[in-house]
Amino acid sequence: MKKPLLFAAAALLCSTIAASRAQQQSNAKIDVIVKATTSQYWATVFDGARAAAKALGVQIATLGAPSELDAAQEVSIMENAISAHPTGIVIAATNAQALAQPIAAATKAGIPVIVIDSNANTDQYVTFLATNNETGGQKAADELARCVKARTGKASGKVAYLTALAGAQSLNDRDKGFVEQLKKYPGLSIVEHRVGNNQPSRALSDSEDLLTRHPDLVGLFADNELEGDGAGTALSEKGLGNKVCLLAFDTSDTEIKFVRSGIIDALIVQNPYMMGYAGVWYALAAAHGVTFPKYVDTGVSVVTKGNIDQPQMAGLLDPSKYVLTPFLGER
Repeated sequence: MKKPLLFAAAALLCSTIAASRAQQQSNAKIDVIVKATTSQYWATVFDGARAAAKALGVQIATLGAPSELDAAQEVSIMENAISAHPTGIVIAATNAQALAQPIAAATKAGIPVIVIDSNANTDQYVTFLATNNETGGQKAADELARCVKARTGKASGKVAYLTALAGAQSLNDRDKGFVEQLKKYPGLSIVEHRVGNNQPSRALSDSEDLLTRHPDLVGLFADNELEGDGAGTALSEKGLGNKVCLLAFDTSDTEIKFVRSGIIDALIVQNPYMMGYAGVWYALAAAHGVTFPKYVDTGVSVVTKGNIDQPQMAGLLDPSKYVLTPFLGER
């Protein structure tokens, strides 16, 4: 079941600020801080945020470090944002521990903070707007087991998984869901786990090494888009796309190409456009006193070669095709 969350609150927002909307919103500024400005995933978050800013008539700043490896720079960006005291802040925490204090400090300073995608080790924010990553990891395990069984006749064999970064709560939850759900398939056993540095070249070399060390590997899970790019490239170059089932997160152009060619068997797809879009809405509404649940689930989908061209997948794979519909959140 689904329950209404904020786009019912759009009406409340409008009624709350109707008398001075033009003046107040033209002066409003929302800082949107992501983990890395060079990633296609975070570019989609920015696309959604810009669309919301245009609809609301507010200003936004799109900020972030060049790499998800640089948590210190995200902390610095957050501290600068607090000093400038914007109307609200939307932020994805690169590192759960490092960003906890800055997020709490922003809240203490009276700035509504909307956390998206990846949480921090604090409850001092308005709401957390994100994928249920444990559910995503569970879906990856189920799809991997289905793929292995379809190819070999039974869900059995060696599996490995790739983590993009240590310390990111979204990835921790994703991997936890995958590992726990895989236990429901006792014939499948995890033989290795690699933690990379969120670079396709590292994911490529890790995947190549895994395939060499375990020539009988039947499944591989990559927990974000850059890991998916690297793992897909390794399978493609070694001609193992029909032998090793590959499950990956997110929707880079490279990953989509690999789904169409059969290298990646399924993508676990989030809704980063809505994280950016709703994040800006929520931040402005919160600045005017609207309250929210502490967590809003933006949903997760499974994209395969069989459904990749279905209309409901279009906006999730290509933000230029995103069509807004009533956003209710997942229960």
